[in-house]
Amino acid sequence: MKARREQEDPAVGPVRPAERWGLLVAQGLLVSVPYFAIQHHAIFSAHVVPLTTLDRLVPFFQPAIYAYVSFYVLLALPLLLVRDERSMRQMAFGFAWIACVSNVLFLMWPTAIPFATSSGQATESLLRLVRAADTNLNACPSLHASLAVYCALCSARSLKSRSQRASIWFWTFLILAATLLTRRHVAIDLLAGSALGLAAYAALFKAEVRDAAGSTALQATMAARAGLLRGHEDELAELTAQDWRNRAAELLCFGVVCAAGVWLTIAGMVSSRLPFTAVGIAITAIALNAFVLLMHDGMHGTLFSTPRRNWAGSVLLGSTFLMAFSAYRVLHSRHHKFLGDPRDPDDYHNYIKHPALVWALHFVRLSIGSLLYVMAIPILAIKFGTEVERRRILVEYGILLTIYSVVLRFVPGTILFVAWFAPLLIVGSMVAIRGFAQHGITDATDPYIASRTILPHPLVGFLLLHENYHLEHHLFPEVPSYHLPGLHKLIWPRLPRAVSGRGYMRFLAKFLRATPHLDETPIGLVRPAEKST
Repeated sequence: MKARREQEDPAVGPVRPAERWGLLVAQGLLVSVPYFAIQHHAIFSAHVVPLTTLDRLVPFFQPAIYAYVSFYVLLALPLLLVRDERSMRQMAFGFAWIACVSNVLFLMWPTAIPFATSSGQATESLLRLVRAADTNLNACPSLHASLAVYCALCSARSLKSRSQRASIWFWTFLILAATLLTRRHVAIDLLAGSALGLAAYAALFKAEVRDAAGSTALQATMAARAGLLRGHEDELAELTAQDWRNRAAELLCFGVVCAAGVWLTIAGMVSSRLPFTAVGIAITAIALNAFVLLMHDGMHGTLFSTPRRNWAGSVLLGSTFLMAFSAYRVLHSRHHKFLGDPRDPDDYHNYIKHPALVWALHFVRLSIGSLLYVMAIPILAIKFGTEVERRRILVEYGILLTIYSVVLRFVPGTILFVAWFAPLLIVGSMVAIRGFAQHGITDATDPYIASRTILPHPLVGFLLLHENYHLEHHLFPEVPSYHLPGLHKLIWPRLPRAVSGRGYMRFLAKFLRATPHLDETPIGLVRPAEKST
């Protein structure tokens, strides 16, 4: 089986010596050049990492420096041991990601350790050499710890003998202990670095979840599509065509709205005019909510016409509301594929069977659900993502780290909180209400009533980028959001049944009336085909 898989996948093959040695050199340069450049050209003042009780208890032991420098041999070991090309590239990617993330932190949030001994107390020549080359900066997270743990985990993958794996871990322990014994790091540095190395390895090498190919729910959705599409193939083809002018107008419109909202918020803060600030926050929230919906188009490849532009635009949009595009895309694609299936990540019935607890989760979603999703999405995305998707997720969180570090460094905290974070809290509530109205109190097993279409005031529909046509979107996700009104006109009269409503607040009112009885009868059931005839 393994041999057959290696024949089918060109990336699974023997390692080419030139690539192996090229990656070794690249790793060495990536670790050393930025590290020492940042040390000797610091931009910001460093914060001293506090000593812990463990640091005070560990004695100063100079001969441990020899174990400390053996770390540089351990760095090369995974690439020397690995046997297949795909694993080698995956290992090299993780190594590079750890180095890049660490260097961003060293540059933007520099830390230093207090030397517990003076230079004169160092009698070991190798220790004096290390101290001369390496200052007490770039402390947290410890690059020694993160790369040592990561390289030990990668090396252990290539070793079959338990004794060999035990030897690798004993060596790694000596390296980590040596960083404390030689006063090159403190315990907090090691803890943070070890966590970073472990997280990178888990994200890249955790076994992928293999789903069964078949899905009854997906087959039902495809059958519903086929029935609605019959005789209207040309109209659908026109609706799936992307129009860059529509998209450019949306981006320009909500970009201007966002800028106006931020300006009004800051102007209100400067002039101490609370109404101006409140209106500015509300306007900014409207724009940020539109950015969420635009990134949603990106998940379906309809933000821009080319994959690279679609990815880049979606990543930038996601950065405005704390979300990595590829992480969200993994779960959202799973939601579309498995809507009505036990594997749908958005259906609470797949986690809890008791009706009262399911109902309680609805209220959790409406209150703090968005904040919980921001924390849970990367974990679940890593669990269900493929190798390629996991690498993209790590890259995007590295990009977000860089963007947020720059913003936090140069924008005053008060302005950032009022002009950005406060609108985000409003957006979280808007997303929770909209998301619940789309699928809450429906019948997920029926593709016609698994998603709800809301018919609000046209202005509300525009501000929501027509995402209120959610049943239409689930049946035909390849249609860009600006064509959803046209899709609604095309298929709505042909629907045998649907769940709908006149507004989001009206839906919530009906939900609250159903709460005392835990009544899960689909809210807003209608039969458009009967009315049209």
